[in-house]
Amino acid sequence: MARRRTQLTEVDSHAYRYSNYDSPFWARHSSEPMRWHVPEDGPTQYLSLSSDGAWAELIRSEGLTSEDEVAKVLMTLWEAHIKHIAIVNYSDFAAADSCGFPPEALIDDDYTRCQREGRRLRNEDYQGVLAPSAALPGATNLTLFGPRVSIAWDSTPFLCSTIPAQELVKGAPPAGLVTKVRLRGKLHQGFEEYRKSQKV
Repeated sequence: MARRRTQLTEVDSHAYRYSNYDSPFWARHSSEPMRWHVPEDGPTQYLSLSSDGAWAELIRSEGLTSEDEVAKVLMTLWEAHIKHIAIVNYSDFAAADSCGFPPEALIDDDYTRCQREGRRLRNEDYQGVLAPSAALPGATNLTLFGPRVSIAWDSTPFLCSTIPAQELVKGAPPAGLVTKVRLRGKLHQGFEEYRKSQKV
């Protein structure tokens, strides 16, 4: 399918991520490839628009499968106030499909297609991308390209690289969430519903 015009949206929302560092953001290259980047692409910030979405990413990343395993987690969950323009809107499978980006790639366990797309979006100076969570069907993730630095929660950012953030809680994901998380190799309920809807 030919590439269509990229859909953009503005984000003015609270977002969440877990971190075992004293900051929720990266100002340097990450040494580990993830969905929207490889190390040489530069700093990349991964957040979710819901706290459950952020916790689900931790559960999926660590391969946790039981309440006992989850209860042993001790991690800081951060809340950030994100206000950015020029965010690519792949927030649901239909939005990605309408732009010519294969919707199944958004939740594929192989990150290759999203990594290539992330590099293209960076090269065209977009600030980030909204996409469905691979870990928690129904949740939406926000990925920001480039370095970011946290500032005090009640501060006003004057640069797009500065984001108000605060520690929300330090502890474990909420009870019951582990049963909703889609682990690697499993079907994604949201994508399956979208795929079936396209066959009607």
